[in-house]
Parts: sequence; structure tokens; C-alpha cells
Amino acid sequence: MTPTELTFNTRAGDIGALQWGTGHSKLILALHGWLDNAASFAQLAPLLAKQGYQVIAIDFPGHGLSHHRAIGHNYAFIDYLLDLQAVMDQLTQPLILLAHSMGAAMASMFTAAYPKSVEQLILIENLGAIPPYQAGKATETLREALDNWQNHSLKHKRFYPSIEHAIKARQKATPMPADILKPMVERGLQQTIKGFHWRTDKRLRLNSMVRINEEQIQEFLADISVPTQLILAEPLTYAMDYPSLQQRIEALKPQRLDKLAGHHHLHMTEAAVVAERILDFLPDH
Repeated sequence: MTPTELTFNTRAGDIGALQWGTGHSKLILALHGWLDNAASFAQLAPLLAKQGYQVIAIDFPGHGLSHHRAIGHNYAFIDYLLDLQAVMDQLTQPLILLAHSMGAAMASMFTAAYPKSVEQLILIENLGAIPPYQAGKATETLREALDNWQNHSLKHKRFYPSIEHAIKARQKATPMPADILKPMVERGLQQTIKGFHWRTDKRLRLNSMVRINEEQIQEFLADISVPTQLILAEPLTYAMDYPSLQQRIEALKPQRLDKLAGHHHLHMTEAAVVAERILDFLPDH
């Protein structure tokens, strides 16, 4: 199933998106993880579209085909909520939010603030911002981030002679079959006379200057009032291996908790099983 390219025009810039199941009335908005893009749903979205759902997956700014922040600005974690709000305002609400990793952190906070905009919430491999603020580390965190910012460059230094070489490089960070990675890698590449380089904004790798504390994160989770499904990989992945995980689950109180064999990107590698569990959760299916 070939997706349709979409663009959301916002006052901050254009946000790219992919759409599967065009014309279906039941809408799912999908949010990707850090350094991924909309095509990370290329395996899962068609399975949901075949069951009558319209799936729209956006590229967060700095990722995929979306705009980059203006020169001199950084990517504060919380600012992605403004981008999500700008997209939501252009869609019929309430809708289903489906989100992975960083996108799940955004989705949980947005849903806590605007429960009437979200019909059901599906979180994959995340429960909120990580790492949170650690007591006694505020000044150190700020200084490291400022040093990071002072020394950053937007110049691309690494180029790949082919898409296949870029896929092999991404496999080192995200081990999975090349054919599964290919759609996401292709969307994340820019071709130049020197070869291919990543489209992703290099500022995405800079340290956060301030962090949300654990108490705030759990308050957001506790304030989510819509039916929620949490999908986690088993055994526990690096992304979920933090001391407050169980406390966050208890704060969220998801209506459904699924633990599936796989890795952090199980919505890509185990798409059929993930789709089956999601469809079991959604009441209209």
C-alpha cells in the first residue's frame, strides 16, 4: 500500500506527513520517535488501513520532510507540543493518537491537556520524557547544554555513496532487516553531489538545557482520562530501563498493557502482532 504525501502548513513552517487509508472515517494520527520519521509506520499503518482506519503519520520538525527550526533556535523538547497542536487544529477531532518513543511522550502530555481531542491513546515504548530532571544536576545539565550549543555546527561531514550504505549505518544503531528500515532511511536522506547525508537537523542531538522532573511527568500521566493502551517490548529495552518505570505505569493506569517479544522499534519489526493488539483495543474494530 503506497502512502500519499501530505503537508500541514503551520505558522512555524511546513510539516510533512504520510497518509494511508485515504477517505476512511476513523482517523489515527501517528507520532514517531527521536531521529526517526513518518515512514517508521510504513509496516504498521497499512495493516490498520486495511481494517478501515485512515492513518496520518507526521514528521516532527527537524525530521523527514518537515521544516527545520530557524537558525539560532534549538529543539526544546516541550516545543514539539506546539507543532502537534498546529497539526491537530487541522484535523477532525476527537481522533486516535498512536505514538512511539519520543512521540509517545508528546502524545501523553497533549492528551492530559486536551482529553476532548483524543478518543483513544496508544503508547508504544514510552511513558514520558527521559531522562527526567535529577536533583542536584540542574546547573551541570545547563552548563553541558550551553557548551554543547556553543560548539555545534550544521555542516554535514558524513556522506554515503548509496542508500544501501546509509541503511547499513543505521542498522548499527537500530538493528533490523534492511527491507524494514529502507522506507524510513530513504525519507531521512538528502542527495547531494557528494552523496547522501541525513536530512535530520544536527541540532536534534544537542543536550536539553532544562528537564522536566519526575513528579511533573507522573502528574501528566495521572491526568490522562481517555482509554489508553501501553505496548512495551519484552525483555525490557534500553529505552524503558529506568527506575521510575513501574511508578509511571501506576500513574497512567492504562486500560490495556501489552508486553510483546521484540525490541524498541517493535512496531516496525513486529508490525503484524502490534496491529493485532491495537485492533483488539480499539472499540470500533
